[in-house]
Amino acid sequence: MTRRSDNGWTLGAGALGLLLAASIATAQTSATATPVAAKPGDHVLKLTNQGRQAVTAIYYAQQGTTDWSDDLLGSQTAAPGRTVTLKFKDPGGACVFDLQFLMSDGANVNKKGVNVCDPPAYSFTP
Repeated sequence: MTRRSDNGWTLGAGALGLLLAASIATAQTSATATPVAAKPGDHVLKLTNQGRQAVTAIYYAQQGTTDWSDDLLGSQTAAPGRTVTLKFKDPGGACVFDLQFLMSDGANVNKKGVNVCDPPAYSFTP
């Protein structure tokens, strides 16, 4: 079977099938290459340490609770003047959390009611 297009090209059934398969593969590749948006409740916060000593661990909890997360810094430290990127999740989609900072001298500093969504940056001063 031969098919003539509007632009004057003539394609056989095999060529038409290959063209269709290539179009579908391109569409599938384009769809998978599109970046996936963050899920509601996924947060990224740029935190700048404005204090005089390093922060060695950072934890978060839903506002008013003491159910602290795992350490957000992992193997990093936030030296004075340094900005670190923190990634954390809350399936409930909340934006306001209590944060707990462990300082290099062993002290804990708590900051209550920190909005991590707007703006997605926070300057920490103990």
